[in-house]
Amino acid sequence: MSYKSILSRQSLILFLCSIMASFQLVAQNNASTLELKELKTSDESRIFNVKLTGESEEGAMPVFEAKIDFFTCADGKSESLGTATTNRNGQATLKLVKGTWFLKDKEGITEVKATFTGLGKLSSSQASVKFKELNLQIALSEKDSLNTIQILASVIGPKGENIPLKETNFNLYVQGLFTKLKIGECFVDGGAGTFEFPKNIPGDANGNLKVFVRLEENEVYGEVEKTDNVKWGNHRSGFVEPTRSLWSSGAPIWMITTLIILLTGVWSHYLYAIIQLIKIRKEGKKIDKN
Repeated sequence: MSYKSILSRQSLILFLCSIMASFQLVAQNNASTLELKELKTSDESRIFNVKLTGESEEGAMPVFEAKIDFFTCADGKSESLGTATTNRNGQATLKLVKGTWFLKDKEGITEVKATFTGLGKLSSSQASVKFKELNLQIALSEKDSLNTIQILASVIGPKGENIPLKETNFNLYVQGLFTKLKIGECFVDGGAGTFEFPKNIPGDANGNLKVFVRLEENEVYGEVEKTDNVKWGNHRSGFVEPTRSLWSSGAPIWMITTLIILLTGVWSHYLYAIIQLIKIRKEGKKIDKN
């Protein structure tokens, strides 16, 4: 065998070994994905929600009991904000009360990072959000049967000064039975905006409503929310609840009938099976006697 052929075979073997090693490395280090969302609540605390998923043969799966570290970062500096552990859905929450200190750069921008250092075969991952401090206030007023919500918003500058917010849309919601219901939008410019509250929104038995004013998915200020309770809903006095409906205490007749038929069919099959077992046992005893 020639010298060149030996070298070519050795090169081929080394090439195949490198490919196999790379496949093993991928198999041993499954990728993880970390998502981070931020919300400034009505009491001016901040909530950071993360979701951690890892790649598997079945696709992306939530990672349970993983430690997530949170940091505030600016100008190359970093300080710890705390840690949280993911639940069975791969989610974790860190809530920071009003007055928590965040590092800021020269423009007053704060960056918060969430990091996952890895777990078993899962590789490390991180996510981050950036935001400027926004001061949001709402004022509710009633005048001449007109209900209005005034939104006051200002940006906290690098030196702590209040700068009126310019040309920004806010969404308004009321609390529904299961989720928030959007009732409109308000355009804020020069630090202020006014929204006329609709008159056809149903409230509870006393007409009470919970109102939400939200700045959502903003690239500069993040997500900010302000809430208040007000008695502007249509009260339900005189409202007669249907006696047979999905949302009442009495279920519809068709649903009750369907349930009875299904249960009757199921239990009749059980009874038939028991009767057949008894017959088989009796026949077996007769055969044994004979």
